[in-house]
Amino acid sequence: MKILNICAIAPTATILLQPQLKYFLSRKLTVGIACSPGPELKELQQNGFKVHPVLMDRRISVNSNLKSIFQLTKIIRENQYDLVHVHTPIAAVLGRIAAKLAGVKRIVYTSHGFPFHDLSSPSQYGFYFTVEKLTALITDLILSQNHEDIATAKKLGLCPPEKLRYLGNGIDIDHFKSDRLDSTHQQELRKSLGIDETVNLIVGTIGRLTRKKGSGYLIEAAAKLLPHFPNLHVLVIGSQLSTDPEPFETELIEKIKTLGIEEHVTLTGERQDIRELLGLLDIFTLPTFTHEGLPRSILEAMAMGLPVVATDIRGCREAVVDGKTGLIVPPKNSDQLAEALERLLSHPELRQAYGKAGRDRVQAQYNEELVFQRLTFFYKELGILLPSNDQFYSSNI
Repeated sequence: MKILNICAIAPTATILLQPQLKYFLSRKLTVGIACSPGPELKELQQNGFKVHPVLMDRRISVNSNLKSIFQLTKIIRENQYDLVHVHTPIAAVLGRIAAKLAGVKRIVYTSHGFPFHDLSSPSQYGFYFTVEKLTALITDLILSQNHEDIATAKKLGLCPPEKLRYLGNGIDIDHFKSDRLDSTHQQELRKSLGIDETVNLIVGTIGRLTRKKGSGYLIEAAAKLLPHFPNLHVLVIGSQLSTDPEPFETELIEKIKTLGIEEHVTLTGERQDIRELLGLLDIFTLPTFTHEGLPRSILEAMAMGLPVVATDIRGCREAVVDGKTGLIVPPKNSDQLAEALERLLSHPELRQAYGKAGRDRVQAQYNEELVFQRLTFFYKELGILLPSNDQFYSSNI
């Protein structure tokens, strides 16, 4: 049996999707990946995936989008894929159209957060909802990373309820574990990032350098906190992609300079050692105000025993239990973000309690094995055959 996964950019495939794709590859399925060209494709090929480079514009561009559909249709037909599984907003639309044109009988869509959400303008909300509703007509199964999107889809009549299922999100809880860190390496890592020896409190965030990830609000919050916590340092982990619709790195650097806090902020750029970087932090925050599904970065931070300050948006408020594993603050509000961070910075015992509760929550609900089991069950429902001794559970669906 052959499965093709489609997403817009290679990092999505390597970072977010690869664990579940490896799971199915190990079960003797042919697993293909179609995404825009990038250096990450070599890693995917080396790991046994059939890779199809297809340039996919992350903006609505008729000519470019039509070319992508044509290429994807050709790939699906020539390789005779049994199921097409699409991810990320625009790639999910282009991929489903191509799959339908190619005559694929099984089309699955994982929503990593519907593109219409609380903070959308009325026109944006209406447009993206209409697109999602139309493409749902040619989709056999719509999987959501959070429960809130399912409730919204049912309430608005996005599609027949039987097409909607909860997939969730998960991480390797054995990898993201604080006791697996090497203290000597951690000290060297700290020095390599230019963090002064006097720094005794570190707050960090992970995400691409786009405006909607909210790192600008974190910088503003840090400036408010530094008079009270002069030994505070901020790590902004992530890079700006050349294909990002809203490049933000230059503006963020200018904001840091304008506020005069250059010595207290490190922009790490793209990194692979996320566990080790999280191991340097005292608090993790994700001040995002975009269409999140259920942020993997929050789950990784919680697994590492960190308290989390996140914004009151879909996905974040599902992962973080306010007052138990962290604090929830309004989006686009550096004052309240600073207040929440100050509360945790001032109370180490609270950080420890939230961190422990977060680790317990991830172990119970966000182990990636649960996602693999649910997806296995859904594929079997659609007739994708796996080895007869493959175990799966439907109790968590």
